[in-house]
Amino acid sequence: MSKEELESLFLREKPALALLAVAEGEPTYPTSVAKAIDSTFPHTCGVLAKLEEHGLIKSRPEGRVRYLVLTERGRKIALALENLKEAMKETGPGWVKLDRLKKMASTADGPLGLGPLRRDLEKLKGSKDDSLIKAVEGLEKEILDSIKLG
Repeated sequence: MSKEELESLFLREKPALALLAVAEGEPTYPTSVAKAIDSTFPHTCGVLAKLEEHGLIKSRPEGRVRYLVLTERGRKIALALENLKEAMKETGPGWVKLDRLKKMASTADGPLGLGPLRRDLEKLKGSKDDSLIKAVEGLEKEILDSIKLG
């Protein structure tokens, strides 16, 4: 397969998710990957065959089970995909709102001006983005510390 074919493989959702599923469950097996990526077993086997063909995963049979592990090249690509996922998380609407709240907190006039910000921060804590929740908690701690010092 050519370089272009490899690039087009990772511009599709399932191959990227399959590689990440192997990375998370290593060693894992095709049925687990199919469940993790919400795909049919035959489609997943086709995707895994392509990943193995490109030297990103290795499979080894043990009895009736075929175990999957990443190669060194597969680890590098899985890490890059994870980094991409993290980078994309930090640009969603929750992050935009958090940035706006940070600016408001830095210009608030005393504890009374910070109260409404804490209500907005509580709403952001309902996000499913763990890194956003952690950032919200950090800003909330800064606000509480400034109220105590103020």
